[in-house]
Amino acid sequence: MVLKDRIPDGNHISRWVHPSDWSKMRLLVFLVFPALLLGQTIAVFDSDLVFESLGEVTDARELLETEMDEWELHVDSLQEEIDVLEEDLSRTLMMSPERRQEKEALLDEKKIQIEAYLSSIFGPGGLMERRNEELVNPIIAAINEAVIAIASEDGIQLVLDASAGQIVYAEASVDITDMVIDRVMSGDE
Repeated sequence: MVLKDRIPDGNHISRWVHPSDWSKMRLLVFLVFPALLLGQTIAVFDSDLVFESLGEVTDARELLETEMDEWELHVDSLQEEIDVLEEDLSRTLMMSPERRQEKEALLDEKKIQIEAYLSSIFGPGGLMERRNEELVNPIIAAINEAVIAIASEDGIQLVLDASAGQIVYAEASVDITDMVIDRVMSGDE
């Protein structure tokens, strides 16, 4: 039984289909239903579950967190320097104008330095993003290779990822998640 909710414009939609998902649902309908009509073999797997089951993911996550801790310590030290300079500037009313200008210039330089560092590490295309890709891409490639190998061995013509949220129902017999986990863990792609 599918529960219905009335939405403000008077339409009825299923509770499990959000209006923003209609384009995804159309794509799913255009891919899956013709496959079913043509008798094609379809399987599903949950990439999130596969990902969580792999020890390499935990190792990669721990390594990245260690590196992030180091980067954050550097940010903290830069921020401490800025804080000290700001405190010096606020406390020293007796400072000569030249010395004050030097300190203000140094403060501006440190602020630019911390912004550049934050951007180079945590910004788009930064070191953290690149490092994450270095650590995760081989795992994703192994998962994809395992899915392709299982699909070709078992004559599966279409494999859907249940973690994408578009699979409403799938019989356990078409779920190859455990096979993918076993394949990736054994190293047989």
